[in-house]
Amino acid sequence: MCGIFGLIHTGDYTSQKLDIQIRHLFELTEPRGKQAAGIAILQDKNICVYKRPVNARELIKSIDYLKFTRKALQACIGSTAAIGHCRLTTDGSELIPQHNQPFITKNLVGIHNGVINNFERLRDEFQIPTEGEADSEVAFNFINLDIDRGKTPENAVINFYKLMRGSASIGILLKDYNRMIIATNFGSLYYSSEILNQFVFASEKKILVDFAQKLGIKIKPKKLEPGTGLSIDSGSLESTKFNLGENSSFPETTQDVNENKIIQDLSPKPDKIKRCTKCILPENYPFLDLDNNGVCNICNKYQKQKFKGRDQLEKLLEKYRSANGEVDCLVGLSGGRDSSFGLHILKNELGMNPVGFSYDWLLTSRKARHNIAKMAGALGVEVIYRCGNYERQARNIRKNINGLLHSPDLGMLTFVQAGDKEMYHFGRKIRKEKDLKLTVWCSGYQLEQREFFIGYCGINKTLVNNPRLYDYGWVTKLQLGAYYGLKTLKNPYFWNRSIWDNLMAFWHCFVAKDDFLYLFNYYPWNEQEVEQVLREKYQWEADLNYGVNQWRMDDFHTSFINYVYYTMGGFSEFDDFRSNQVREGLITRDEALRLAAIDNTIRYESLLEFSNLVGFNLEHVLKKIDSLPKLYRY
Repeated sequence: MCGIFGLIHTGDYTSQKLDIQIRHLFELTEPRGKQAAGIAILQDKNICVYKRPVNARELIKSIDYLKFTRKALQACIGSTAAIGHCRLTTDGSELIPQHNQPFITKNLVGIHNGVINNFERLRDEFQIPTEGEADSEVAFNFINLDIDRGKTPENAVINFYKLMRGSASIGILLKDYNRMIIATNFGSLYYSSEILNQFVFASEKKILVDFAQKLGIKIKPKKLEPGTGLSIDSGSLESTKFNLGENSSFPETTQDVNENKIIQDLSPKPDKIKRCTKCILPENYPFLDLDNNGVCNICNKYQKQKFKGRDQLEKLLEKYRSANGEVDCLVGLSGGRDSSFGLHILKNELGMNPVGFSYDWLLTSRKARHNIAKMAGALGVEVIYRCGNYERQARNIRKNINGLLHSPDLGMLTFVQAGDKEMYHFGRKIRKEKDLKLTVWCSGYQLEQREFFIGYCGINKTLVNNPRLYDYGWVTKLQLGAYYGLKTLKNPYFWNRSIWDNLMAFWHCFVAKDDFLYLFNYYPWNEQEVEQVLREKYQWEADLNYGVNQWRMDDFHTSFINYVYYTMGGFSEFDDFRSNQVREGLITRDEALRLAAIDNTIRYESLLEFSNLVGFNLEHVLKKIDSLPKLYRY
């Protein structure tokens, strides 16, 4: 099971000395659990917490951890207490932050080793609030509620052990009390006060013995017997043992509560980033500047989309519309929301006779395929399928992910999705095969505008009216080509068979002539209308695993790239989407913040499907991504 440890240090010491000791304890405890690690430090008037879904050695080597310790250990006076955790996952994925330890509640921060078998019954019977699915979270929220009701922390711990079933060794730092509590019902807990001015505990005797040896001393740790707890004063190091048994209780004493003490979770979290006061783009968005009112330069330059209008669309389509019902245009059909609605508009409202085509390059979702079939059947529209080489595409994606992890650069993340750009090629090729003159893409609305794609490539370009990639201008195209080429040469992990696909993706997007019609450059896009029509007329299927926002739900790579953007950069495509909605006057900023928080939730089921199709270990890759340096302040 998991490994837990902690220490209290008083007297003269330096932050460097204490940091080294905590690192020693992490390294010695790590063999008990390598799937996540976390630490809480109580100093002066703060409890600071840091946790990540990586093993302890990766955690303590990271730049983010260095930032944390500098802040948490900045005042080396009085006493410092710390508790740490090395996780072996039993319940709840370590990729969900709410499942990892230390757990934070109003009154305490806690760590737990063991399995609580009846945590669901305790949660339901006592109405324990939880955010995740971890038994440990229930335990500490249970204890927290008892403290809120007036029990001493020790009696709250005793009450929990009376009711729980299973195994639990715990360590607690108390927000408003000058103490640490450790307790166990199965004995996997050892402690020592033999080191000068220090109390230390760990899950195994060997951990403490080896820890003392690193300090150049020998100790004989004591075992905390099953069914007992220990309350340690963090100022004097005096400890009081208490019984966890059926008839036990701890003396009720009046506590000097310090209301100024606070708990700070210093784990990297994008919700701490400063954002534009008009939209929701963060301060670290590429080439973003905030004026004196906190409004970003993108908002200040923004021009609402100027639709070319339905009349102009009618005039254009009249050139191609067949008089006898023969097929008169080719339309890209991905099975996503916009293309499905666009097919409805073309067929039912604009009187066109389209034939659809779908390029399934590997990652088209099953729901999208179902929706293509529904739309085709309901509208009587032929759909031409072209499938990519799945094995080759999976291999290319794996290799490009390896390249990204070897040399992290968000400008190169587009290589992961380069394979889908062949859809433009088929938009030209099938049109020619069918002897048609018009290809329609059901896109073009400005909500899809994302400056950061090229911003991460070092290019500062203001986009107006959602331009086609073909319209970027040759200077921008040459800059992009040089950027991708140089990054590929510098990173040998990109020297693989995907180079040809990456090159062709650039060609299809930026070089080959774009003579397509983009429907939503003409026809106003209304989200409520789109979803209502699809739901009521066609029983179109939303993918609930993808989330509330169904934009780009048709492709599994979307959940992956947005996980990377959000984890490293602190924002994703959704932040752009919601910001554009604000600028267009469709939603308020407060609503955008609320919706983006939902949009950016980890979509584990979609990520798992992506990893299964591509062929890599999801947990390993996502944890590696999580450990990469963050591009934002927190």
